[in-house]
Amino acid sequence: MIRAVEAKNGVEETRLRILGAARELYASKGSRGTTTREVADRAGVNEATLFRHFGTKVQLLAAMLEHYSSSTAIPETLARVAALPTIEEQLRAIAFTAIAQMREREDLIRVSMAEELTNPEGLSCAWRGPSQTRNLLVDWFEGRTRAGELAGESAWLARVFMSMLFSFVMARKIWADLDVPLERCVENLVEIFLNGARAK
Repeated sequence: MIRAVEAKNGVEETRLRILGAARELYASKGSRGTTTREVADRAGVNEATLFRHFGTKVQLLAAMLEHYSSSTAIPETLARVAALPTIEEQLRAIAFTAIAQMREREDLIRVSMAEELTNPEGLSCAWRGPSQTRNLLVDWFEGRTRAGELAGESAWLARVFMSMLFSFVMARKIWADLDVPLERCVENLVEIFLNGARAK
């Protein structure tokens, strides 16, 4: 029994090393510029081991994106923001969490976007996390519109809010000349959003 657990732990450790190596290399070289041999070398395994765990390069990429994209940060934030007294504070808390998540996964987002151009159907898992976040925000915004705090379709509110945050993180050149602390940027984004979405 102990040997079986040790073997399972060893398999999982090897799998995680391969996924970590894939993330590092794909982030710096892109998936087309990265070979499975390089990933195996970086992980300290032979290429046959990599293929035994993941099958193909595309399956490795999908597994890496799936593994590193999962998070409970947004659901946890949405559960606790109800205790905040104003919608401004609630949206700021959501924004800080979403920005932190995107910054942690910026490399994965860039890899996903590049892959989508060449393989639009093949890596839907890359967008599973953002889609789940969007769905959670749709529900959250629906609650705010039913309460009379916001006006508009909840699906559009969620998309617009996420798009503002996505632009802030991923389109750095647009924001590069803005020498303002993150807190002030989030305040401004929330204020602009609410000026368009607040119920009259």
